[in-house]
Amino acid sequence: MRVNILVKVFERRNSIIAWVNNKPILIVKYGDKLYGMDAVCAHMGCALLTDVNGYVATCPAHLAKYDVRTGELIEKPVVRPEVPCEYMQVKVPLKTYKINVTPEGFLEVEE
Repeated sequence: MRVNILVKVFERRNSIIAWVNNKPILIVKYGDKLYGMDAVCAHMGCALLTDVNGYVATCPAHLAKYDVRTGELIEKPVVRPEVPCEYMQVKVPLKTYKINVTPEGFLEVEE
């Protein structure tokens, strides 16, 4: 699905949140590649994953860390770590998406 966001957005930042089919997708530029991943933390479902450093997205609520390339949990949350990282329909690993750039320079998310 084409997202009406130009790839030029990554000239100023390394990540964005795009809404695709009414759900937030984190799109990250790491090196020369683009990665897409569900943007809702699986720990308690309470935060969008917006803090990205390299290929690691950190939940701002409880600091759980995810690899945007695979959706895998790479560091457990620091608050209530005994709560399994699964909230309702959000399961680990988080769903990942292939991100393409159209010939016109728009982002495209493959589901």
